[in-house]
Amino acid sequence: MIYILCAFESEARALIDKYKLQKKHTGPYKYFDDENHLILISGMGQDNAAQAVTHLLLNFSHSQEDIFINLGICAAQNTFEIGELVQVKKLQNSQESHYLSTPLSKITSVSCFSSNKTLDRPVNEDIAEMEAMNIYKTVSQYFHADKISFLKVVSDHFNPIKPSKQLVISLINNRLAEIENHLDNMLRLTSMKDK
Repeated sequence: MIYILCAFESEARALIDKYKLQKKHTGPYKYFDDENHLILISGMGQDNAAQAVTHLLLNFSHSQEDIFINLGICAAQNTFEIGELVQVKKLQNSQESHYLSTPLSKITSVSCFSSNKTLDRPVNEDIAEMEAMNIYKTVSQYFHADKISFLKVVSDHFNPIKPSKQLVISLINNRLAEIENHLDNMLRLTSMKDK
């Protein structure tokens, strides 16, 4: 099973439509699934993400062989193009940092600052977002390190303006082929290790 956590439905819309996932509810959360995919919508922020991940782990059967993806938008340094897809290799906040396993891919690997609020100024890391640290700290206890991935699409260069739902859908939809390729690579690596 591939579990995908997104803060907003607009971040998940391209995959929901691609896989024709069915909308359902579990507790306070909306999710979309089929027999191979489950996308849970957490809401924005570290606390919402941590609670949603905990809910997912407690209410859906999973194994360490499953794959977990966090997909969403992020702010990035000016060296990254709006709409660029990146994968997080280093995750940091003001207290701690973690290095993540990143599968070989053409997707640029980046360092990420996980903030507890929207940032309107650049940080020392390549990108910044609001949920990844709390997600990682929870899921890393239940999923193998090489089966966890954080994919982010650059939505702005630290502009404090919230992107529209349509813009978010478009940004992620434009990277759908790369996202699918990344998922396929992770599945292929999983099946090779199982042999």
